[in-house]
Amino acid sequence: SCRFPHVFSVNGPQTPNGVASDHEEETDEWEQVGPKKKATITRVADFTKSPIYNIFGGQTRSALHQHGARESATLQPFFTVQLDIQSPQITSVKEALENFGTKEAVHGFMSNKTKTEVEASKRTSLEELPPVLILHLKQFVYDKAGGCQKLTKRMDYDMDLEISKDLLSPSAKARIPPGQRNFKLFAVIYHTGKEASGGHYISDYYHVGIGGWIRADDNLIKTIKPGQVLNPPHGFTPYLLVYRRREVPSRTINVNRT
Repeated sequence: SCRFPHVFSVNGPQTPNGVASDHEEETDEWEQVGPKKKATITRVADFTKSPIYNIFGGQTRSALHQHGARESATLQPFFTVQLDIQSPQITSVKEALENFGTKEAVHGFMSNKTKTEVEASKRTSLEELPPVLILHLKQFVYDKAGGCQKLTKRMDYDMDLEISKDLLSPSAKARIPPGQRNFKLFAVIYHTGKEASGGHYISDYYHVGIGGWIRADDNLIKTIKPGQVLNPPHGFTPYLLVYRRREVPSRTINVNRT
């Protein structure tokens, strides 16, 4: 089996295709009328909010479209937004986020009503954005021939991040103002080493007290320039990018978010 480095992840019931099938039951369910008066069956995965969730937690909306049936959607919590970067066309975080919100076909989906395979597609969008947004670049992949592999892929990212309105769910577009879609980078976690089974972790983080960046490599701590964060040394593979909402003061995060 392929054991990936641990990343916070909270997900509700899913099929191997990553979407709830049309016969699964969630804790809560209701019918919602969206744009053009199209009805959607919306389910919510069961989870308990906590102070940690109030800082890092958001929600995704996984919408399933199947031929001859109403759209169904599942709202699920997340602590990281996991970005697939395997495609050669994806070389930046911006491109990875665009790919995250792309509609994709669901092969082998079985309808509970007809008991037959039907044409279906799914699209994931963002329902809620947290004060601190962690982007997980999926540098570790499973290859049938070689097992767990590391991509060692360079990815471009910026200090400033704007979550495109196109990535938001229909309700989030109307609810989340532009100011809550703008984030500022304040930490990067790198993995060094060529193998997925080993290696070392190094972190860069913005220190409010000194108004600058620090690199932490075990007991070796030193100040660095912002350009060194955006252009890390050879062998430093960005794994987690940590952004805070720009309107949230860096010294204060509300852990009582409802």
